[in-house]
Amino acid sequence: IVVSDGSKDKTSLIVKNLSNTCKDINYLRYDNGPSRRENLAKSFYKSSGEIVSFMDVDLSTSLDDYPKLIKEIKNGADIATGCRNHKYSIVKSQLSRKMISFLFNKFIRLYFGSKVLDHQCGFKAFKREVVLNLVEELGYDDKFKRKFFWDTELLIRAQKKGYAIKEIPIKYQETRKSGFNFFEELTMLLYILKLKNRIGYIKK
Repeated sequence: IVVSDGSKDKTSLIVKNLSNTCKDINYLRYDNGPSRRENLAKSFYKSSGEIVSFMDVDLSTSLDDYPKLIKEIKNGADIATGCRNHKYSIVKSQLSRKMISFLFNKFIRLYFGSKVLDHQCGFKAFKREVVLNLVEELGYDDKFKRKFFWDTELLIRAQKKGYAIKEIPIKYQETRKSGFNFFEELTMLLYILKLKNRIGYIKK
């Protein structure tokens, strides 16, 4: 399933050509985006497999790591996610992005009691019933106040429910063009503070 979240490139044309040779390819387009992850999460309901996974279209995480992601789910994990902060990960990224990521993840671990090392990696797999349960709990943020916090909130809520999360080392190459804007994302701070009041601290 290829999800176009308000993109203005030639994705639809490319997917149409691909689907002529592979009927298993489906294309979903949302014109109210970019929504970060809100529309992607809606698309999970269109899946049919026992395992639901997603990856960013820029392929910043190597597809060589994809089998490892699925293997963890088959071995019993409820959620498997790439971890750029894993000691065996190979990460090529700007120092400023590394620092922002480090500080953000450190803050989330302290503020919510999370045990996850990398909350924002766009390379995840789930047991189907687990991710649909979490998507229902998160709800759809039609005002997009959650911004890039979707991944993090999902992992926080998953830990509160006691789901087994496995982080795997990955090969990661930061792409030249990214939708991330540090100062724009600062506006989600109020959302984070309100979320803490609603769901509290993750019990150890």
